[in-house]
Amino acid sequence: MSDPFVWSGRFDGDDVCHRRLFQVINQSKNPHFGLLGFQSDEGVRRNQGRLGAAAAPDLIRKQMASFPVHQAFSLTDFGNVSVEHQDLEAAQAQLGEKVTMLMDQGITPIVLGGGHETAYGSFQGIFHHVAQQHPNESIGIINFDAHFDLRSADENTSGTPFLNAAHLCQAHDQPFHYLVIGIAAHANTRALFDKADQLNATYVMDTALADLNHTLKILTTFVNTVDHIYITIDLDVFSNFIAPGVSAPAVRGISVATFEALFIHLIDSGKVRLLDIVECNPNFDIDQRTTKLAAFIAYQFIQYHIQKEPS
Repeated sequence: MSDPFVWSGRFDGDDVCHRRLFQVINQSKNPHFGLLGFQSDEGVRRNQGRLGAAAAPDLIRKQMASFPVHQAFSLTDFGNVSVEHQDLEAAQAQLGEKVTMLMDQGITPIVLGGGHETAYGSFQGIFHHVAQQHPNESIGIINFDAHFDLRSADENTSGTPFLNAAHLCQAHDQPFHYLVIGIAAHANTRALFDKADQLNATYVMDTALADLNHTLKILTTFVNTVDHIYITIDLDVFSNFIAPGVSAPAVRGISVATFEALFIHLIDSGKVRLLDIVECNPNFDIDQRTTKLAAFIAYQFIQYHIQKEPS
């Protein structure tokens, strides 16, 4: 566990109209939203990717700190989980326990990765919460990603989280509902497409996102089949000029406008219970573009939720 992050930012005054996120965070023990960091790139190392994502959570927090507060909300920072002695599996289990704990208290977790190995920790958390608190209800994973992350390997990596999740579902005789948005043909082998088909996964190619209405219909159909939604966002789904600081930059990628239209649609469903944002790699970022994008997505997630709530 790392030292607690110290929240500070630009100070314009204490009046409500001047307040920024650093001035309102950690004011509630039972907040609407809870931040968790997963300081890991062990899965990326195992997957032969570019290291650096372990440093991202606190840098994303730093970018979030000075965002303005337009409507009242409560957000508490529950700290970071770190990988010790390269024991990724233990750290994923610890993250899962923390996610379950927050969800059991009615708190919506926002997890800042870390490599995409973060996702298996996140999924363990929502899986155990739903099993204990909402038996017989289903979970849908919606992954914004250029990659399926369904690799077969002898150990958990940043390329295996959703196959790990599928195996967890199978072990408990639960259905596996998985939708990936932004798949790049050049970034996935035939074996990965075959594995996705074998698992009855739904996917939208990056080239198909030009037809936004069609993608929204696919989303709606998927959302209607599940009770709870976990959104995971691999920042390599965005064009590399938008998100250069990732393990595997996208040649094509998607735009922020396309992403936002889909993201808002999902939040409007009222079924989103958990968000994580992964693969931000500050070592390869340019002008903090990727870190700022990650912070913006976390902020918008909160804004879209509170805008839906009755005043």
